[in-house]
Amino acid sequence: MFSKLDRVAGLLNEVAEQVILPRFQNLSEGDVSYKKGGETVTVADTEAEALLERRLIDLLPGSQVIGEEKVASSPDLLQNLDEHGLTWIIDPIDGTNNFARGRDVFKTMLALLYQGETVAGWILNPVNQSMLQARRGEGAYQDDQRLSIQVSAKALSESVGTLHGSEDQDPKIRKAIDKNRSKLNTVNTLRCAGADYERLATSKTQFALFTRLMPWDHLPGELIHREAGGYGACLDRAAYSYSAYSKQGLLLAPTQELWNEIHRKLFGV
Repeated sequence: MFSKLDRVAGLLNEVAEQVILPRFQNLSEGDVSYKKGGETVTVADTEAEALLERRLIDLLPGSQVIGEEKVASSPDLLQNLDEHGLTWIIDPIDGTNNFARGRDVFKTMLALLYQGETVAGWILNPVNQSMLQARRGEGAYQDDQRLSIQVSAKALSESVGTLHGSEDQDPKIRKAIDKNRSKLNTVNTLRCAGADYERLATSKTQFALFTRLMPWDHLPGELIHREAGGYGACLDRAAYSYSAYSKQGLLLAPTQELWNEIHRKLFGV
């Protein structure tokens, strides 16, 4: 069954070529709309998700598909995970705001869960076809190069990273971040979780704190980061999982030691 996963990268590239790239920098006014919470969505998002869903079910008949755009119109789907079978989690265009503005910082993200646990993840750059991918226990790769996060005893003072805010962020968490962010060396986010995960997995940044934890934004990247040797956990120190979307934050670092130090700098514990 899992041998079929070798075909997933090709499927992602096909969907990007057929649906996403023809719309890039070529959207009409009617091609862009807004979800209930004000998030941008384009026809490329909805069409790519629908096509990818069909292709993935054809690849693994009987598998379940949960996509960001489908959940936007039917929120109850988020609670309907099949914990006994195979479930695909799709973000057809991560970084939709960038995509809609003609900026080339966007990704297509996909994770596969088996019995509720992430067993594979993919992050595609549709523009240059570069692919990050990982399978549980088999390492992480960017194209043909195996990834290994640099853990050369970097002091926190030499580390740089990102602190991601969100509108539904817990006020106490926001206050702590605002108060203590100057204790860390931070750079701007790329407004695309997949692109920020790429920076983490390739050691261009050393840490990231995310405060909006929807599964399609993090399941692929968290697995890739972990398989590349990194450490990540929710702010309550629990492991990140599909059901963690209601938690307050996800912190990632090269090592657990550095994770603990960043956590103390921000939250004092």
